[in-house]
Amino acid sequence: MENGKKYLLRCVGLLGRTVRPTTGTDRAMVIGQYLKSYDPEAHKGRGTAEWTADPDQAIHFSSAEEAFACWHQVPASRPVRKDGRPNKPLTAFSVEIAQA
Repeated sequence: MENGKKYLLRCVGLLGRTVRPTTGTDRAMVIGQYLKSYDPEAHKGRGTAEWTADPDQAIHFSSAEEAFACWHQVPASRPVRKDGRPNKPLTAFSVEIAQA
C-alpha cells in the first residue's frame, strides 16, 4: 500500500457505446460513482461493471497502479476487438483514480 492510502476508480464520463449497468439504471447515472464490482469475462468477454455512490462499498485498491491495471484488464475469452486492438471493456468509462 502506498503511504497507507487506498484507491478507488470513480467514473467521470462515458466513451463511445456503452451497455446499461446491470442495475438497469440509466448509464449516465454512473458518472460520479465508484466501481463496486467488475467481471471482464462476463457477456463472452464484453464485461460487466457495477457502480455505487458509496465509496465504502467500492473496490479498494492498495495502489494507484493496481486500480489502473483493473481499468485496463483484457478478458482471456475475448482478448482482441474486431479492429485488432486489445479489448479493454472497462475503458468504455472515463475514470479517475481517487483516494479513499
